[in-house]
Amino acid sequence: MKGHTMVGEAALIGAVQAFNKDIETETLPERLENVWDILSEYHGGNFHAAEEMLSRSLLKQMAGSTASAERVRRYSRTWNVLGAVFAHTPLFSLAKSLADWKFISILQQTLKELQGDEIEARTQTNGTGDVEMTDAPAPESPSTTRKRKRPDSLVFNIESQRTTAGCLHTAEALLEALRILLARCEIKLNDEPPTHRMGAEHVKSLFSLSATDAIGTLAPILHLCLLAVDQMVLAPHRELSSWLSTLNSVWGLHLQGPSDASEVATHLSHLATRLLGKLTDVADAGPLGIESSTQERWTRDLRRFLSRNLILPTRAAFLNKGDKSILQMAVETSAASSFLTFPVIFDLVGKSPREFGGNTSIKDYETWVQAVFDTIFATSKTIYASGGLKGREALTAVRRVMRMAAERGAVLTAQSLRSVCKEYALGPRGDDWSLLLSIVKLNPDAFLLSDDGKELLDQILEKTKSSNSLIQEDQEKAGQFIVLLANGYAQARDLSSFVKTWLKYLDFPKSEAKLEPLWAQKELVDTVARLVQSSLNANQLAELVAWLSEQEASAARVFILAALSSGVTREEFVDAANIKIFDAIMAQKVSKKDSALISACRWSDAARTLAEGTLEEAGQVWSQVGPYLKKTLKKSAVDEEDTFAAFKCCTAAWIANYLEGSDEDETAKLVCSFLARLGEQASSESRERYISWILEEEPRLVSMVVDKTGKVPDIILSLVKPTTGDDSAGLGHAATVGRVLLKECDTGNQKLADTLIDTVIKAIGESKAGTSQQSTKDPVLFLLNAPMETLSRSQREAAMKTLISHLPQAPKKEATLGAEYWKPMLYLMIKLMEEPTFYDGMSFSHLETIGRGLLSATDDVSEAQCIFRLLHKLAVLTIRQMASGNLDSREKTYLSDAKAVLQGQAAEDDTVVRIVLLHAFFSTIQEPKTIPRLKKADLDFSDLGDILFQIASSVVTAGKWRGKKLLALLFALDALDCLGHDAVKRAIASAVKSLLKTSNKLIDEGIQAGWAIRMFLAGHFLKALESPFKIKLDMEVSEQGEITKCAIEVPVLRQYVDAVVRHADEPTKLQYLKELLLEDCPNQNELLGRLLITHQLVHHLKGSKPSSSSADFDLAQAHSILTKSLPSLTTPPHFIQTTKTILTLLDQSSASMKQFNIDLTLSRVSLLANSSSYQSLLISHPHIYQPLCSLIETIIKRHRHRLEGHFHVLLSPLQDLLKLLLSKCQLTPAWEKNAQCLSRLLTLICEPTAATTAQTNHAALESEKDRVKRYAGQHMYLVLMQYVKCQLEYVAPPHAIKETLEKGGMYAIIRITSQEGLKIMSEGMDGGGRVVFKELWRRWERFGKWSGV
Repeated sequence: MKGHTMVGEAALIGAVQAFNKDIETETLPERLENVWDILSEYHGGNFHAAEEMLSRSLLKQMAGSTASAERVRRYSRTWNVLGAVFAHTPLFSLAKSLADWKFISILQQTLKELQGDEIEARTQTNGTGDVEMTDAPAPESPSTTRKRKRPDSLVFNIESQRTTAGCLHTAEALLEALRILLARCEIKLNDEPPTHRMGAEHVKSLFSLSATDAIGTLAPILHLCLLAVDQMVLAPHRELSSWLSTLNSVWGLHLQGPSDASEVATHLSHLATRLLGKLTDVADAGPLGIESSTQERWTRDLRRFLSRNLILPTRAAFLNKGDKSILQMAVETSAASSFLTFPVIFDLVGKSPREFGGNTSIKDYETWVQAVFDTIFATSKTIYASGGLKGREALTAVRRVMRMAAERGAVLTAQSLRSVCKEYALGPRGDDWSLLLSIVKLNPDAFLLSDDGKELLDQILEKTKSSNSLIQEDQEKAGQFIVLLANGYAQARDLSSFVKTWLKYLDFPKSEAKLEPLWAQKELVDTVARLVQSSLNANQLAELVAWLSEQEASAARVFILAALSSGVTREEFVDAANIKIFDAIMAQKVSKKDSALISACRWSDAARTLAEGTLEEAGQVWSQVGPYLKKTLKKSAVDEEDTFAAFKCCTAAWIANYLEGSDEDETAKLVCSFLARLGEQASSESRERYISWILEEEPRLVSMVVDKTGKVPDIILSLVKPTTGDDSAGLGHAATVGRVLLKECDTGNQKLADTLIDTVIKAIGESKAGTSQQSTKDPVLFLLNAPMETLSRSQREAAMKTLISHLPQAPKKEATLGAEYWKPMLYLMIKLMEEPTFYDGMSFSHLETIGRGLLSATDDVSEAQCIFRLLHKLAVLTIRQMASGNLDSREKTYLSDAKAVLQGQAAEDDTVVRIVLLHAFFSTIQEPKTIPRLKKADLDFSDLGDILFQIASSVVTAGKWRGKKLLALLFALDALDCLGHDAVKRAIASAVKSLLKTSNKLIDEGIQAGWAIRMFLAGHFLKALESPFKIKLDMEVSEQGEITKCAIEVPVLRQYVDAVVRHADEPTKLQYLKELLLEDCPNQNELLGRLLITHQLVHHLKGSKPSSSSADFDLAQAHSILTKSLPSLTTPPHFIQTTKTILTLLDQSSASMKQFNIDLTLSRVSLLANSSSYQSLLISHPHIYQPLCSLIETIIKRHRHRLEGHFHVLLSPLQDLLKLLLSKCQLTPAWEKNAQCLSRLLTLICEPTAATTAQTNHAALESEKDRVKRYAGQHMYLVLMQYVKCQLEYVAPPHAIKETLEKGGMYAIIRITSQEGLKIMSEGMDGGGRVVFKELWRRWERFGKWSGV
């Protein structure tokens, strides 16, 4: 290695000498290429004279204003070489070279040349997003990031260099070189030599320019970013993502001054906000000319720059001095692209970090937002007045700002909103409903609390009278406007005024019966109904109803009264207004001209009055509506809306009069006759509507009809009667009726249950189609969904007898019945036989008949295996009933017949049926409770075991298992598993190789049956498998992290592992584990299978002792391997499964863990929390945050004693997890759960349980819990400081997450922190941090200081 370095140094010296000898500009590309060939493979040496000489030579040729110097500056390879030189040259020497040749001047001159005139005239687009503070670019090894570019992509022609592509190529190389230089100046460790630190400071001093001079570097970079974004075709540039982080770093080195914010506002805000608008795609312009990952990083970096250097200083100047000049300057300079820049500025203001808590900070924030809005509005107004394209852009900007404000609930004054309404929404250029909608969302009081606002509202509402003239989009927005207006009136405690306005605009012009669609929308009705009781008291509602009663009769009045009635539920409101509303509606004469909607309103209100009123009031209501309801239910079409409402009203009248009312007979007769009519005349859609309402809203009606007529309504029975054709709706029908049965059985209505069940059983028995069609499917599904307690023994026996009668007899019919017929049939038989069920003609031959029918049900082995297992279960239940009770003549006859059948010769095709039934019979009669009963009855079935062994072993040794033979093999292996182990090994030893070959073949074909064979071999012939876990386990994982395809089902894989290690000793298990962990995995898909095996294997090693020798493999080493692999995992399933295994080791094998394992786990958690790959995975899969918290939680619970003297190792992951949560969190349930996990973790540390502190014994008189809390209090304040720091660096977390963290975690830390710790915290914070902590302390004193009762 040393010799290779020396050769590289010699080659580099030679190349640099040759480079300096030739000073011709035209030969520069060739000379640079020779140097680059060496530098691209060179990793630095002990001497750096060549690099220094090269840098000085290049800077010399780049200096000046000649055409040759410009060509050199614009040549991208020049900057590639400089970047390599920056990476290897000592900073102390490099700083002198850069200063001597005025590197900053060359840099700025090059950037200005690249900016060019063409870049100034690009098309423009828009954007929005979150403020997220990113760290400065980390230094990277140039040898890993720098790659050679193809020479044909480089040009040394000035015309080509001035093109867009040429400019971007040069900018890419230049900014990468600048990034490398600045990254080397980031001193993160104290073990760097002093000369390195001095050199770094010297280099930084080159960038210590005034704000005006620094902008000369920054502005061209922003221009170049805009140029890259505006490319029509995505260009394959590699190093673009770091451009804006480099810009942040350059600005961070300038000489800070009080005018910095003004300089940014004047010279950079228009470029930066326009670029951010494009990056966040405010204008929906589509894809950009950069990669999506670059777009995301640029967005974060640019938000950070603007928030820190423009928005926050401008806010401070405004709040402290009332100075709006910076804000005014930023808005005015950005006005050229207002449709992009204004929304971006408002977005940055709304999402910038702010102080928490206290009325003052909230008021200041609202004042600040209002000032920004007013400034944007004033500037937009000037542009809008000019008209043309710029005017339209200003209107677009205002729309976007208003929409943004409405979405975030910004507090804007009513006066400013009215100004927006006058200038833009109701201007001479047309009505803008999107703006009106935003205004009413923000502050409805803009229209309600002043005469000016009321005039505007009148203008707006007049336009809703002719809603047909509005386009569809505007109609939808106008409808939303009205609904939000109703909410606004309610907030102002003046809902009555809205109702009066509603009446005014609801009537359709020139029509007495029609209603204005916008004012008759269902959403408005629901909103008013919801607001009635919360916005009005009972007296106010009564007064409003009285006022409506006095108005002129109209359809609108009935509609509004019905809407009010639908919101009346509380007793005081019912008493005050229920009857009054009904009387007001019925005071208006019922007319044939009434629309169906108005009639439906009448009947709906009458139904509510009947449901809520007394029996006397029910009589009064029925006397008024009864005659009309009779007419409607007898003559109106059942599909009409008013007919449906009339039926519900009549049902309510029957329920109100039920058992004791004078009108019960009349109402009951009317309902029953209508149900009969409904079954005959209703369309399928209407039938479903009526049935859904009956079953879900008024299931009691079914019981009432049964009690009255003695039978279930035909419309209900139609759901469970046999159907023909498509059965797709059968399951839904059966489940629906099953729900009714459940409800009604709870009320003790056994008559209804018996009627339904008897009808269903009869329907199955009377099915003419037999089994050639699936006509009995719906009744079968109904019985499956019916509660078991509703089925009497006689009904169970009748159902079993009916089902047995449907068993196929002729072979030609068997072929027509598939698994979809047999599965529900078998499930129902199993359900019936779980309780004592002895049907007439019960015979063992019925089970055999079922088995023969199953043979032709399906060709799929897995599906056939499933249905034959159902047969096995049915056989076990049936035989157990006969063998476990009193063995009378019926039972003896059944068992004797069964023995005769099983002893008989079975056809070759029926082998699988015979094995299943023999296995079921033999396993049942061998049960401990059954054996003495059989002996007492002189029944001997011992020979059946020999028959089963003989048949099963013959199937296993026969070979050539395909189709039905493979199915027979699987059940034969199951049967042999319950027989003698040694006898089985002797009988089928000759077939082991064939079984293994068949198993491998089936597994390769993806057939799960192969695993069943392999499990049998693992249990009886483990040595035949050689390496049982060296198997192919491909499991495909989707981009969403879900397993989409697997070679083996996970439960089967676990069973296989159990079978392999069932008889293994501990060293063997550890050897298996070692092989799994140490052998390389060929791909990620197979890795997941290995992880699942590893996890199951670890379960079998619980309690394993640690190895006494370091050479021996133990669980501590297994933990180390798994933990070290965490950063390399790229999908959620891999990550979660690995952490599960690590948790199992830490928890269940705690004695095997060493101090190294604990420290390694904590360090890996910290590493993952800072890993960019893990963070990108976390954004799309937030649930992978919780396993990291679980790892630390397990260490605290099980290994707290190991943290003595190592608490500093715990602090790092806690701080990193907190930072990760606050920087990435969103207002979603997943992130709230993550916050709860971290909060619980902090509480566990600060307020330990007795169990977690019982592992060590100190002084007998000292409370271990108190000692542990004091110890934690010496360190945990650092986590609190991290929380305060994150509040300043990142956008404010959602309130729910912040509250969870503080109440559960931060308050607990404050409680255990000593006064000395608080002093250290105060000294370690800056001014902003102390302000944030002060607010946190204030909240703690109010809500968190005291705990307990």
